[in-house]
Amino acid sequence: MLALQPDAVHVWTLDLSVPRDKEWLEGCHALLGDVERTRMARYAREDLQQKYLLTRAMMRSCLSHYAGLAAEDWQFDTDAHGKPYLLNSPIPLSFNLSHSGERAVFVVAHQIPVGIDVEQASRKSNFLGIAEHFFHPDEAEQLKTLPAAEQQELFFQWWTLKEAYLKARGTGIATGLEKVCFYRSHTAIKARFAPELMDDANAWRFCNYRLDNNYYLALAVKPSVAEQLEVIFYESWPLSTQAPQRLADDALPTLLLR
Repeated sequence: MLALQPDAVHVWTLDLSVPRDKEWLEGCHALLGDVERTRMARYAREDLQQKYLLTRAMMRSCLSHYAGLAAEDWQFDTDAHGKPYLLNSPIPLSFNLSHSGERAVFVVAHQIPVGIDVEQASRKSNFLGIAEHFFHPDEAEQLKTLPAAEQQELFFQWWTLKEAYLKARGTGIATGLEKVCFYRSHTAIKARFAPELMDDANAWRFCNYRLDNNYYLALAVKPSVAEQLEVIFYESWPLSTQAPQRLADDALPTLLLR
């Protein structure tokens, strides 16, 4: 099993575009609980059903690397805000799942608050309009000073960071994207929270990555010691019984410091 240090997070990545045969998909389906199977059936398109199936199988398989519990035996529930949590984990784990396009990502930590978000790069150009409507006014003003290409990159960095943080809190974007304000920096990610959130931005660690060039990835973590955080990436493959493979240096997502 994998050892998970108190102030470390493990990020698992999955390529949803890799072809899977019928037998493989049936194996994934066998891992799901009744609630998950019902939710999967609600998707009208087969490709969306398969993506849901693979992400849920990924989550269950990854969790089993940390505790002596079979992937099909994990039990979940949701809190008042809809955030899932484990009912029967032998050890205290916190986790979060996100997927976009053909990529899924899953983060696991030892009980500390953690959120993750991945977004596929979009060709849409109205980033300023979206930012002016949903972001903090200071962020919209910062975006206006940049060329169009840089606007897109910074927009997605901030969007994923906001989602990751609000998912870590357990409230989601209904809290209001404008209540978290990020600032440009070439050495670290700086943030300011609205007073009503009653939270200290300095207690959080934020990370931005570029995944496979076409995806933006963000982490929000509240470690017990703010200065200490280790992020380890693994490649996920649902149903795999082999030892987990850490991503090689040349396959790691690109860390962005802006």
